[in-house]
Amino acid sequence: MEAIMGVLLGYLGLFYPTLIAAAVCFIVSLIKRSWKWMLASTILIYPGTWYLGAMPPFFWAGYIPLIPLALTIWLFLLTRKERGEVKG
Repeated sequence: MEAIMGVLLGYLGLFYPTLIAAAVCFIVSLIKRSWKWMLASTILIYPGTWYLGAMPPFFWAGYIPLIPLALTIWLFLLTRKERGEVKG
């Protein structure tokens, strides 16, 4: 798995494009209050943080995707409540 991430992020140079795309998705999701955009942000940020988390000084980077994942769940529950799908 580490070799695949190394090829995707290192050789192909997809580290910064996925980081920028994740940031754009994160901002759009907050503006639109869309859990789908936030989930896209979570998926896009995961490979970069996984790659950084393998380095000793950045062991904590592996936990960064938990922030947009928690926001994804929150936005999902918020949109369900706004639509009236949840009683309460």
